[in-house]
Amino acid sequence: MKHSNVFVQTAVLSLLVALSLPAYSWTRALTFEQGAIGSKAQSGSDQDFDDAAGGSYITDERVLTGSKAAKLTVTGGSTAFGEWGGIINYPELLRKGDEVWFSVNTYFPEGFNYDSTGGGGHLKFLRIHAQKSDGSNSGYNDWYMNPEASTVPHKFIYEGQQQWFEFGAPSDEVQRGRWETYEMYIKFDNVPADQGGTAVVRVWKDGRLLREITGAETLNSSSDTSDRAHLFTYWNGAAPKTQFMYVDDIVVTSDTPSNRDASGNPMVGGASSGGGEPSVRPAAPQLNVE
Repeated sequence: MKHSNVFVQTAVLSLLVALSLPAYSWTRALTFEQGAIGSKAQSGSDQDFDDAAGGSYITDERVLTGSKAAKLTVTGGSTAFGEWGGIINYPELLRKGDEVWFSVNTYFPEGFNYDSTGGGGHLKFLRIHAQKSDGSNSGYNDWYMNPEASTVPHKFIYEGQQQWFEFGAPSDEVQRGRWETYEMYIKFDNVPADQGGTAVVRVWKDGRLLREITGAETLNSSSDTSDRAHLFTYWNGAAPKTQFMYVDDIVVTSDTPSNRDASGNPMVGGASSGGGEPSVRPAAPQLNVE
């Protein structure tokens, strides 16, 4: 009996120690520096996309930092899954109570048309996937871009909740011909902060908080997990024309960033949101973009 008590006490102590240890944190940083110019930006490197990036290429035509970036292409008339943008897998699943930051630097050339004519008339942009315990889809935490010249340029929805949250002034829509930084933060919970839970969404552009959303669920169930992030990947209603844009220095992380916004919220930030001039090479001639 004495030995049994010792065993139980040791097991309980081990459990308490395990629970007190900090959660494993990870960071995916996509800089696109390892690939050869002109190769697919889905090579198996941890510095580029993991899936659905058939139209994304390593380029030096337009670069924010370093010597390379990614050129994202889309074919007119296509909804383009497997071609447009890409998927970033997590090194480890995130669960209720965990957090994730998803930051991307974008360059939309003059003439780029980001309007969507189907699926509600908005373009899928930054997307955080949630899944059920059996691995099946449970919905996306989706940042959408509304069509150009909309009164409100952006909106968020968690597909498991089906409630829209709009944000941004007209001046916060895409500005072509320059690098911009967009970032989304998710605190995972099936109960919104407004209802006593911890689910929170924050969205930034160029380091400025556009909205803190406290009325959204970010999981459908307490047992759901998040396994990956999507940049674009599907064009609702089909792309209006064949065209391309650039991205650089994408970060997806569960590790609390050291940067803070004006309200003190942790954020990744980015080279294009710090006020400095990005490293830019002259753009290549734009062929077959109509």
